[in-house]
Amino acid sequence: MKRLAALVALLLVSWPCHAQVTEMASADGWFRWHIVDSNSAGKSLYVRKQRDRLVSIFIADGNCGYTRREKAIDLGEMSTDDAVSMLLDIVMDDDLDKTVREQALFGLAQSDSDRAFDALDRIIFGG
Repeated sequence: MKRLAALVALLLVSWPCHAQVTEMASADGWFRWHIVDSNSAGKSLYVRKQRDRLVSIFIADGNCGYTRREKAIDLGEMSTDDAVSMLLDIVMDDDLDKTVREQALFGLAQSDSDRAFDALDRIIFGG
């Protein structure tokens, strides 16, 4: 899948912990980034990869008590802006499954980012 390959390539180049990103490139399962800045601190972005395809996205608040994804491979920290960029790329990727794009759209709505809300406004109202 083009989007997942591009994401992994970007992370391999720029992410400080290359071993964990390589793990995402080669393994199926859930992967987690902790969002660390003040806009969305305490939330985690989960991505599920299966047979080189992005199949699910989930954003969890640290207090939600949702434990199904506890065994996610931890890929470190991410800013709200980076998470919003990733989710926007997924929302706009017509090659991805509609369900995954809807999950990314829902994730944008859950963020506390002005940039995400501006993007949602443009998507919904064409503004």
